[in-house]
Amino acid sequence: MLRYVLLSYCFASFVLAQSSPAVTVTSTASASIGLAPESLATASGTNLATQTAKAPSVPLPTKLGGIQVQVSDSAFVARSAGLIYVSPTQINFVVPAGTAPGAARVLIVGESPPIVVPVQIRPVAPGLLSINTLGIAAATAIRVVIASRMQAPVPVFQCVDTPGSCRLIPMNLGVDTPIYLSLYGSGIRGRSSLANVVVTIGRVSVTPLYAGPQPQFPGLDQVVVPLPLSLRGAGQVNVTVKVDGVASNPVQIEIA
Repeated sequence: MLRYVLLSYCFASFVLAQSSPAVTVTSTASASIGLAPESLATASGTNLATQTAKAPSVPLPTKLGGIQVQVSDSAFVARSAGLIYVSPTQINFVVPAGTAPGAARVLIVGESPPIVVPVQIRPVAPGLLSINTLGIAAATAIRVVIASRMQAPVPVFQCVDTPGSCRLIPMNLGVDTPIYLSLYGSGIRGRSSLANVVVTIGRVSVTPLYAGPQPQFPGLDQVVVPLPLSLRGAGQVNVTVKVDGVASNPVQIEIA
């Protein structure tokens, strides 16, 4: 049900490219969140590509639909980015691993003149994915029956057809059947330690059991957190993740 809309020239080639203020590069999770190594990024603008194409499989290609994206970091090292999706108005890619923090440039090369966009790379840039503009968390959950150790999926939201039709489903917390919530996002895996990751659900702060790469999708991170019984009756609440002191954008879940 979840959809993950995700992603050569040397640094000297930037002198041939023109900066384009009409093109922005932000985190795929939220335009207000920055970029980090191996995070999901989205370039938005016009005339970015002449066709629409999606990466057929992983590992991600570094050329897709006639487009290449390169990130040159503060150490003047240029790396090709894995491409997830390209279209005339949007390019989704993964910031290359090893990209140094600091001022960087994203170079988009296609059939039109190259485009260069200045960006800032941070060690972490936690962003949480949402299903739609309402902020519904792109999350999954499981219920564990302690006596038998059996697991069962717990729906977090329900969609009729389009993302705009998605609505939250209240989750019932049980004493002997705890629920574990998985949040999906980006820019989290660079954390200094798990102890420095805090998930805030409503007014309750919880240390997650896991915060790192989601193994199947390049650039996608996963945060697994138990839902405390103190959240019973909380209703619709915001959820944020703070990594090494940097807070994510909020997403929403509902607890009965």
